[in-house]
Amino acid sequence: MQEVPFAFVWPVDEAGYQFVQVDPESGDPNKAGSNVLVRRGGPLRYYHPLDDESLWVRFAENCRDSASALQFANEYGRLGRSSEGPDNQLDHILETAAGLREIRGHLQVGDRKAATLCFSKSGLPTMKQVILWYANEPERFRYRLLPLSLRDALLHQAGEAITGNRRFRRCRNEGCSNWFRLGPQASDAGRARTITARREFCSDRCRVASARRREKEASPHA
Repeated sequence: MQEVPFAFVWPVDEAGYQFVQVDPESGDPNKAGSNVLVRRGGPLRYYHPLDDESLWVRFAENCRDSASALQFANEYGRLGRSSEGPDNQLDHILETAAGLREIRGHLQVGDRKAATLCFSKSGLPTMKQVILWYANEPERFRYRLLPLSLRDALLHQAGEAITGNRRFRRCRNEGCSNWFRLGPQASDAGRARTITARREFCSDRCRVASARRREKEASPHA
């Protein structure tokens, strides 16, 4: 099974987020007049962003304006650690999404060289080196690189997609926002499996739901 930095965790404000415009007279020329994503001050929920290897695609395809960027943040958190840096400014969020969207477009047609050039322009992810210790396996130690922020994690996923020549598809079930990766991959049990290009749904549940919807729409009494 591929080694990935699953130890990376990220917070989400359960009360949500909002965009606040920085006062032009704030004294910070890099932020003055910009819309910055800030917390509403609720309790924090933590999750593992890298558990979903298609998260970078979902971010890229969904974040196209302030409303969709806010919706993503409410579900997955801010890109940066605080509102002090540029990663949580709306223009930077949309710029990051556009760059990742361009990378995915190149991967869809198999042009990894062009994807690599786009990746280089987006800026390499910042990582830190850590040694992980597992309480249930006291003799197991792992030396790992971990992203410093959610933006770094998304860039890391894009880089993995380029080097692994990965392609993703959105679930065709209406209302489902999930993406899934095509091609060979390892299961939790360690057995290899392949998701072929014929697959249209992220799960059997979505496949059944879509079929039922089509049957209902085709019914003359629907």
